[in-house]
Amino acid sequence: MKKLILVLAVVMAACSSDSDALIEEVELGVKNVTLNMDVLMASETRPMMQRRATCDFPALYEHTIPSSFNVYFIPIDGSAATIEHTDVGIGKTIFEVPARKYKVIVTNHTTQNGRWELPLHSDVLYLYGESEVDFSILENVDVTVTNDYASIMVVKNKAITSVPVFGGVELFDFGTYYNIYYRNAEGLGLVAGTLQLNNYTLSSEVSVGSNEVHRFMICAEDGLNIILDSNILTQVKETIIDRN
Repeated sequence: MKKLILVLAVVMAACSSDSDALIEEVELGVKNVTLNMDVLMASETRPMMQRRATCDFPALYEHTIPSSFNVYFIPIDGSAATIEHTDVGIGKTIFEVPARKYKVIVTNHTTQNGRWELPLHSDVLYLYGESEVDFSILENVDVTVTNDYASIMVVKNKAITSVPVFGGVELFDFGTYYNIYYRNAEGLGLVAGTLQLNNYTLSSEVSVGSNEVHRFMICAEDGLNIILDSNILTQVKETIIDRN
């Protein structure tokens, strides 16, 4: 039996891990398997539908980045069953796996076949990474976990009278925003389409790359607007009174 140590090097919250393993009768050595996961959610495209300069966007939304992952060891030759571990977080997790060639998949989704099986749209951010490694030769494997989704957001204010729609799907209520995570059907690439607002009376075209945020806002035009007259006490008429 070959023991493998999986190290998740991710700037995320730690979770517990499952170290159950597939047992074989061959006694094998210990190897380290290191997964380095990099996630970027700081990119943002230009604001759209801003009608006046005094209308400001709220603070950037802090997206929930997955903190635990499923890890699948899939034998390349198909000679054995997939070894599956769930809730794998930061730190070292010891696995016992046979020394053969694997495709290693790391994701917070349940897919074991490829990133194309990730949902086209969701209210949850799904990350994915994979790598092939021959554990009979190597001792480590690096899997980069990436984000295929774009975030399309609409500021939820009084100017929005109905749930926005993109790609025929209603955005999800995220409190200050309506939001949807949407990916290109072909995988990585631009997400393009028409964002429909206020019961389809307003619309705006969307073109945003994967792992980017595109925020939209209609400025609310409510409230009392008080304008101070600049001529108050500025016009002076002078009269001199004669004492006689």
